[in-house]
Amino acid sequence: MSIYEEIMRAQVKQGNMGGRNGPLGYLLRETKQKEKKVVKVDTPKPPKPVVTKSPYTINLIEGTVTNATDNNGFSDPYLVIIAIKPDNSFSKILFKSNVCKKTLTPTWNQVEDFFIKDNVPDIIVELWDHDVLSKNDFIGRSIISMNTVRSKGYDGTLEFFNGSEVVDGTVKLTINRK
Repeated sequence: MSIYEEIMRAQVKQGNMGGRNGPLGYLLRETKQKEKKVVKVDTPKPPKPVVTKSPYTINLIEGTVTNATDNNGFSDPYLVIIAIKPDNSFSKILFKSNVCKKTLTPTWNQVEDFFIKDNVPDIIVELWDHDVLSKNDFIGRSIISMNTVRSKGYDGTLEFFNGSEVVDGTVKLTINRK
């Protein structure tokens, strides 16, 4: 590299002669490309751990909602299942039930398959009220240990709580590994 080229690069770097986007901007770009080629070192990345998913079947039977969430004295309940990841963050929704319209005693009789990653320690089951013109209302939440589901399945009635010790709803369901 000549002394003149160094002077021109310094001028372009200071913003003179159109700067980086001017007619001599290529002088800076060539320098960066050369530096990248010299600095770049390929280091092997550790392999990502492979986490498998297992299929499960949910049989969502029936439930109760303690307090109406709509002005008509009823609710439009539905259920969602979310996984708690090993880092305590939440997954996307793994399962969402049908909405039972205008009732405090929903009957779903819904059987569906879904997948859960094998490293998930717990699942969150939430009961919601569906609203068309406003935000859906949260009714309550319950947690099921995946150790229980993996070993013997879950067959029972979940109680849902919304920040107090008062039961805000119940749902009878089964979850079994396929």
